[in-house]
Amino acid sequence: MFSIDSVNVSTTSMQWDKDFGSFNDFFASQIIQTNRLDTLNYYNRLLDFTQDKDIREANDSIALLFSDFSDIQHDLELAFSNFKASFPSYHIPEITTFFGGFKYGVITYDNNIGIGLDFFLGQNSKYYQYLRDPKYLRFQKQRRFLVSNVMEVWFNENFHKSLVGHDLLSHLIYKGKMMFFLDMMLPDIPLQDKFRFTREQMAWVQDNESSIWEYFIYENLLFSKKEREFRSFVNFAPFAKGMPKEAPARVGYFIGYKIVRDYMKNNDVDIEEMIYMTDSKYFLSESKYKPNK
Repeated sequence: MFSIDSVNVSTTSMQWDKDFGSFNDFFASQIIQTNRLDTLNYYNRLLDFTQDKDIREANDSIALLFSDFSDIQHDLELAFSNFKASFPSYHIPEITTFFGGFKYGVITYDNNIGIGLDFFLGQNSKYYQYLRDPKYLRFQKQRRFLVSNVMEVWFNENFHKSLVGHDLLSHLIYKGKMMFFLDMMLPDIPLQDKFRFTREQMAWVQDNESSIWEYFIYENLLFSKKEREFRSFVNFAPFAKGMPKEAPARVGYFIGYKIVRDYMKNNDVDIEEMIYMTDSKYFLSESKYKPNK
């Protein structure tokens, strides 16, 4: 993209239509925010974007960090090979990497996937500091989390309808299904990278599993539908509200994961059947979940 100029922009853009299909439309409408039907304006926006000094500098950083993409390609190919084995009737996406001016990380479009590499430049990247991203979000923007991020987005794309409840328990089980899915699709990636925890955070949730569960019970959170009360347990946040400072946000992902693991251990079902179970209370009961002390 950064090789275009006023002479070749027309022919190059037409070639993108052949190479990338509908991604070209997504890039035009969502990244450079123009209508491709207005051809002259579209070409001018492309040239403005690619000739911007700061954009070109950031693109050079991407080219350097991702000069060898073979490890990520291997992990993605393995993940979607495992996905096809477990879900043979489901579509395998085309994957396109792009630089989107720090607007998008992993996105889906027309049942395919786009990866904004500018979202994975490392937690110490100066660009995230320029954008004033908080520290807990900068941590997520590491290259080693890219594949886990892709598979989490792909899970949401295909299975979001299995989240039907609005209480914490429903969210715990949905997030647990997601993490169980990631565990199956990405067997070679360290567990803390799937959760996007530090090694210390991973150790803390494993050592304090029963305390986390007891907190949910004693604070009457399990069946709460007040999202503000449990938001930090199932979303990115600076910390897990009400818990020790060592507790990471998204602790609910880990509890849900353990519930789902116990369910799969104690019930003879395949992963697709398990994912589409929507009765969270029944799911918890049948899991026979008992947190580690």
